[in-house]
Amino acid sequence: MAQAHALAQLLPADADRVLWVRESGLAPEVLEEYTDALDGARPGRWDVLELEGGEALKRWEAMPHLFDAFQSHGLTRSSLVLSCGGGALSDAVGLAAAMWKRGLRVAHMPTTTLAMVDAAWGGKTGINWRGSKNQLGTFTLPEFVHLDARWLVTLPDRERRAGLAEVAKHAMLHSHLGQTHLEDWPSWDPSLDALEIWTEKLEKSSQSKMAVVDADLHERGTRAQLNLGHTVGHAVEAHYAATAHPWLHGEAVALGLRFLLFQTKDSAPEACLFLDRWLATHVPLPNTPLTQWPDAESLWSHMAHDKKNVADQVMDVAWHGWGKAEWPVMLEKSAFEATWGRFVRSMEEAGTI
Repeated sequence: MAQAHALAQLLPADADRVLWVRESGLAPEVLEEYTDALDGARPGRWDVLELEGGEALKRWEAMPHLFDAFQSHGLTRSSLVLSCGGGALSDAVGLAAAMWKRGLRVAHMPTTTLAMVDAAWGGKTGINWRGSKNQLGTFTLPEFVHLDARWLVTLPDRERRAGLAEVAKHAMLHSHLGQTHLEDWPSWDPSLDALEIWTEKLEKSSQSKMAVVDADLHERGTRAQLNLGHTVGHAVEAHYAATAHPWLHGEAVALGLRFLLFQTKDSAPEACLFLDRWLATHVPLPNTPLTQWPDAESLWSHMAHDKKNVADQVMDVAWHGWGKAEWPVMLEKSAFEATWGRFVRSMEEAGTI
């Protein structure tokens, strides 16, 4: 109940209405606690909109439904939208709120590992466009983000694990986290004490992200480091989105990070070996046959549309050890194709795929 009470304390005092936009299928006992908290904090001045989560929300065609809901619930620029779900929901709801009346306040209560450590933080909103990730969006900081790992109890194991790719990324970028942050990562345990530890650990990862965001909100420079592993990761995700067996975002990023480690292994061998094993253990890849893996040409076609690119140059982030990221580096198609081929063969030889 303490976490629900903490949310009530975060609500802006001048909010005339609160619309709680939440995914279906969340933990009933946790929903009840937060319902009671909202009743106590905003009696008669809050409503619920329940949606199916997932990437289907991140389409332009989904926006009118959100706009209609905002209008039917009488939301003004003094209102607050509270998203409660995964990263796709916070991305889509955040974009709709940024456009409604030229700026409606939004806050996030993420319910997936990925959203708790990454998607809900930093103010990026976005939807996909013509097969490419997050091509439409804004930079709109939320009023607040409220973490409670108890939401994870109803999350499928695959989704809970996938979000840990971003935990690894933050540890790679910030030496004060580094290997120690990953070595003592708690095993999954739905007991209350263990979930409090998960909340604290996820909060620590997310605050490292916000330290970067605070210095470069609009991604003109150092914030681009947060795309570590994402150039290839987004391409892998986009490739499989069109198949019968799509990969989760975190799974694709985990592969992108492991590709990065393959490239870096000679300059930081011990760190790369540790991270590759950690990712293989905590974020196992989907059981995709090697013959169905994307070829380098397919990936490059997606990478050519990455938001970080300048003109026709594919830009990426390199990694040289704990806390040592380099941006920008410019990729060459022929070099990428050759390295991708060697990487896939090495994964096959190791029995990973």
